[in-house]
Amino acid sequence: MTSENPPVPRSGRFPKAHRPFFLAAALYAAVSVPLWWAEWAGLLPGCPTCDPVARHAHEMLLGFAGAVLGGYLFTKVSKPALTLALLAWAAARIAAWSGLGGLAGLVLALAYPVILFILGGWPFLKAAKLGHNMVFAPTIAGFAVAEALYQAGRLGLVEAGERRGALTAFDMVALMILVMGGRVIPAAMAGLVRKEESRELFDRNRPWLEWCVVGAMAVAALNDMLAGPAQFALAVAGIAALMRQARWRPKLALSDPSIGPIQVGHLLLAVGLILAAAADLTGMGPGTDALHLATIGGMGLVTSTMMLRINHIRERLPPGWPVAAVPIAGLLVIAADLRISAPLAPQALIPASMALWSLAFLGVAWVLVRSWAKP
Repeated sequence: MTSENPPVPRSGRFPKAHRPFFLAAALYAAVSVPLWWAEWAGLLPGCPTCDPVARHAHEMLLGFAGAVLGGYLFTKVSKPALTLALLAWAAARIAAWSGLGGLAGLVLALAYPVILFILGGWPFLKAAKLGHNMVFAPTIAGFAVAEALYQAGRLGLVEAGERRGALTAFDMVALMILVMGGRVIPAAMAGLVRKEESRELFDRNRPWLEWCVVGAMAVAALNDMLAGPAQFALAVAGIAALMRQARWRPKLALSDPSIGPIQVGHLLLAVGLILAAAADLTGMGPGTDALHLATIGGMGLVTSTMMLRINHIRERLPPGWPVAAVPIAGLLVIAADLRISAPLAPQALIPASMALWSLAFLGVAWVLVRSWAKP
């Protein structure tokens, strides 16, 4: 089992889960950010009992990224189970935007992360035979822990629980992307080097660096859960990720639009982790500003490109990469640059960044739907 493309049965017995979940993820990414900005600008009432920043992060990580993860994981799921998972995800999003609290809000919010682990994480754990594959199941379980912590904060049971839950979710998404990057990027680059230079890409991985990334992100997640200092662990993870990526021929990757944006996203994620840690440790400014380099640039680039890449593989599309994929990646890079520069002119730069983000994911949705319409 590879991290990029779990086996897909050829019998057609199982539905194509990537279609509804990837489309839901792309559209939700495009719509939810302008809605949050409208609340931030006072144009919508929002949720008076919620931490607005934590709720925005919660919906981007446990909402948007959670849907991407469902589309990736649900390869051997029956149609009723897939429908249940999609309804649970949608119900959680409605509950979040309506500000539903109490026991009903808790149940609706936890349903999808629990289903995600049962249908996606547990089979991954049973099928995993290598150490790195074993990381995926507890990481997926970590989404449910992050959601529970966030909801406990909303219920007043855990101090700063909303923020701690959102940060834990960020750690889980970052860990998932970094681990997947360690599997997908070297394999893709080996093929590219073989094609472009007629030679093999040797010595592309260092196991100790892999485990350094995993261990540091795990420590960061544990510290965020317990309200401890996670900055040093984030910095170590970012530095180890950059050292690892140096072996993957990132400059050569720019010549291939199917792997280049993933390499750029991996770079921005690692640099974002380092800058966020440095900002907090030195007191230069809030680390959340720097984290947007990791979220908009890193996570946005990787998830958008991986959705298109996985869709291309599972739909068995003919050779050739969507022309729109390159401008989509460019929009996300510019959106990340504008967002981390937002303290200079927040009233102008934040809406501009959000508009580019939304435009990029509308483009992803368009590419996906267009590919499904082809014979």
